[in-house]
Amino acid sequence: MKLSFDSTNLISLPHVTAEAEALADWYDAHPGVRRLWAIQDALALNVIITLEPTVDNSDTSPAWLACSRRWASEIQSLTGNTVSLELLEEPLTSEFDIDIEGEIIAALSWRDPTSFWKAD
Repeated sequence: MKLSFDSTNLISLPHVTAEAEALADWYDAHPGVRRLWAIQDALALNVIITLEPTVDNSDTSPAWLACSRRWASEIQSLTGNTVSLELLEEPLTSEFDIDIEGEIIAALSWRDPTSFWKAD
């Protein structure tokens, strides 16, 4: 699946689900998460996030290492789905491929107004 951070091509999700609403609430409660994508496939809810970097050296690893297991557990509890949580480092290009296919159920990036994305 190809994702793009092109602000002229905003995605319109076909329907809002209980999972999408739960993910929006979770995203709202975690200000260190810059962007969140959730893609449902046959086996799991694949949640991909980007994080706000640390102030001193633009690193996202400390927050990821400290919180990723708890975050996955929280999301699994909220959605009732098996969750695969992945960190995406800031891409160097406006379009990039991910190795996940399925239905996008959430696309959240309101903390980063310069970067919106769409799926092709």
